[in-house]
Amino acid sequence: MNPQRFNLKRKRLADQIADQLMEMITEGSLKPGDKLPSEPELMQQFQVGRSSIREAIGALSLIGLISVRPGHGTHVAHFTSEQQAKPIGLIGIGKERIRELVEARIELECVIVRLAAERANTNDLINIRKKHQQLRDALNKKSEPMKHDLAFHMALAEACHNTVLTRFFLEMRQPIQQWMEQKAKYDWGYDQVYEQHDTIFTAIEAHDNAAAEEALKAHLLSTGEQLVTAILSTDE
Repeated sequence: MNPQRFNLKRKRLADQIADQLMEMITEGSLKPGDKLPSEPELMQQFQVGRSSIREAIGALSLIGLISVRPGHGTHVAHFTSEQQAKPIGLIGIGKERIRELVEARIELECVIVRLAAERANTNDLINIRKKHQQLRDALNKKSEPMKHDLAFHMALAEACHNTVLTRFFLEMRQPIQQWMEQKAKYDWGYDQVYEQHDTIFTAIEAHDNAAAEEALKAHLLSTGEQLVTAILSTDE
């Protein structure tokens, strides 16, 4: 890959880097098996710090688009002929990896929401309520709901007051964001998502950790099943 410089603005830097690398894989400037530049080279090209590069690489590794092997470097993953025929991203990584993502997200966020119900303070509740209402406002205005969906789940992670769990959630941010993009693309019913969020928030506000966990799990199982169904439909 010839050295280039990328000017990154707006979204989180790690998300933008991951998006740019995915685009390069899609366009073929990075091909299966290609070795990515070193961290210092990527830092120079993207004009960011090491942590942003590592977070982006970690996110793409998590969804199977790149492989990281100590001593061997970071390479674009090898795809099957069926995967190569599909769009790069969440749909292209295969149904088994998607099932793993759904399972991992449910387990992680169930722990997060249970702790959030126990530990959320007044400011946390105000923040969660604000993100929840912003999703409702977006739906009323028929504007993009995805960023408010993600912000609601991020507010839950912050309310758990566990920096390690919050960091884990951030590491999964890229595949979770793509999950939500699929939800928006296939119109899986954001009114239903809002209602599910409302049940989650009500349980957290009541500091009912069991109800919060149950509501969160039902929410993610519902959208997770739709995501797996979307993957399976591309295999037909």
